[in-house]
Amino acid sequence: MFRRSFAALVIVVIAGTGLVACSGGDMKITDAWARTSMGMDRAGAAYLAMSNGSGKDDALIGVSSPAAATAELHETTTAADGTTAMSPVAEIPVPAGGSVTLEPGGYHIMLIGLVEPLVAGQKIDITLTFRQAGEVKVTAEVRES
Repeated sequence: MFRRSFAALVIVVIAGTGLVACSGGDMKITDAWARTSMGMDRAGAAYLAMSNGSGKDDALIGVSSPAAATAELHETTTAADGTTAMSPVAEIPVPAGGSVTLEPGGYHIMLIGLVEPLVAGQKIDITLTFRQAGEVKVTAEVRES
């Protein structure tokens, strides 16, 4: 009985950290989180880490979430003069045996037309679509930016 209770406690503690891994076969997703939105903002952003344990290159080719009317893959780039720009990308490559992190200032998921503001502590569902691994569903915790 003690072992089961202890194991359940460990799972709850790990889940509370946002570090639970979700798996789509050989594609592992960790640390999925979304940034809080500002009151009337109609857009938000989500981030995560992807690890491809397969022997084949893969790519994140689509994303959706019930938290927003539309979800898109985006990249933030910085020009030589220091200006930054954000633009949609068709895919985010994840090399065989490699990993890619979606993070502020780089690749990220744009949540456009939020159903409601993103509030710290809330959890949102996101479905990732990979060329090889197919659909992988994750839950992202909303955190202060």
